[in-house]
Amino acid sequence: MARKARRKKQTVLTQSQLVGTKQSEAAAAGKVVVKAHKSGTSRKATVNFREEYQYVIADLNRIGLLAALMFAVLIALNLLLK
Repeated sequence: MARKARRKKQTVLTQSQLVGTKQSEAAAAGKVVVKAHKSGTSRKATVNFREEYQYVIADLNRIGLLAALMFAVLIALNLLLK
């Protein structure tokens, strides 16, 4: 079994810590990830799952139809081959 490769650790700085450094230099090096401070107000996103996963319903209908069709073919073959 192969060993997992380890990732390099990224330096995580807040926006206030970046003020004293050269931001463009740090961002160009790809070594800095900026974490934004959370504000006091939080927003809950509402998701309409029917719209987001409409393709899943179509796939489930297709799978159900194919399963019923295969089951009918098995029953017909069982009756014909006896």
